[in-house]
Amino acid sequence: MVVRRLVLVLGLVALLTNCGGEKAAAPESGLLVVPPNGDSITIQSLDNSFRPVEFEIVAGTEVIFENRGRNDHNILPDGVKNDAEMTALLASSDAPEAWGVVAADFVPGDVYSHVFGVPGRYPYYCSIHGAPGAGMYGVLVVTDPNGGYWSSTAPND
Repeated sequence: MVVRRLVLVLGLVALLTNCGGEKAAAPESGLLVVPPNGDSITIQSLDNSFRPVEFEIVAGTEVIFENRGRNDHNILPDGVKNDAEMTALLASSDAPEAWGVVAADFVPGDVYSHVFGVPGRYPYYCSIHGAPGAGMYGVLVVTDPNGGYWSSTAPND
């Protein structure tokens, strides 16, 4: 009887702590991740600029990048130097910093999307037409739906 009650109590604790589905651990980073919330925004990749350049979203929002220009573009996080590094990062990691698209997959008319589930600051750029913080670049600020950041180890925090 005591064992049955202990199992019942532990089961309820597990159920209550996992209910709501708001936060889950990221597989590699150990950061908490907000699941997709159904919201989305669109950022246009034009020739030599992203519009808007800076945008603030709530964690769990899908960001849709549309190549509306006449040229190929890529979208690289600031710490990535080129398409080869981007390809290697995407193949080897599912960390929050592993997002972006190479030029071969983002020609005029293409769309790339990513759900940003970890609060932080995500600067990015097109290495064909810019550099980190110059030319064709942008910044996404991802906020915690409950306010602030969960961890001081959030990307580029």
